[in-house]
Amino acid sequence: MRHFRRVLATALPLLFIIAITGDLFAGPMMMRHGKGPGVHPHSMGFGGKGICPQPRVTAQAPDDIYRLKNPLKPTQKNLDSGKSLFRRDVQPTACKVCHGRTGNGMGMMAPGLNPSPRNFTCGETMKEIPDGQMFWVIKNGSQGTGMPAYPELTENQVWLLVLHLRKLSQ
Repeated sequence: MRHFRRVLATALPLLFIIAITGDLFAGPMMMRHGKGPGVHPHSMGFGGKGICPQPRVTAQAPDDIYRLKNPLKPTQKNLDSGKSLFRRDVQPTACKVCHGRTGNGMGMMAPGLNPSPRNFTCGETMKEIPDGQMFWVIKNGSQGTGMPAYPELTENQVWLLVLHLRKLSQ
């Protein structure tokens, strides 16, 4: 029992010092855990407006897809379904992990991505992107960026996501 107390008496101050030092030197990585300015601890990312406008060069979808219009209406049910897909239901990685819970492009994985994820809250940028282009990028990914392909999503799920992304930019 004396040995255990001695180990505990030595270990506790050491653990305390490591914890304090870790917080001092962790920098931006700690921000995703709610320890920095403008961070919402449960939002999976950084708060703020994000980059706007956000110039990007993304491969254009084939013409027949590029010109598609979203066939779904922005009903509350459809918007809620799109939001749910964006925030948690898309697998293997929910959209919010990179794009942020609010769609500002500042999710918890954003600091490690170059170029940074698309900021869907920027109306100036989003008004230039047709529905068909968004559909194509979600299904096929965007080469040269961190955006993976989601070929397992149904067409309906992709259109629900596009509805949600449009709502974020309004």
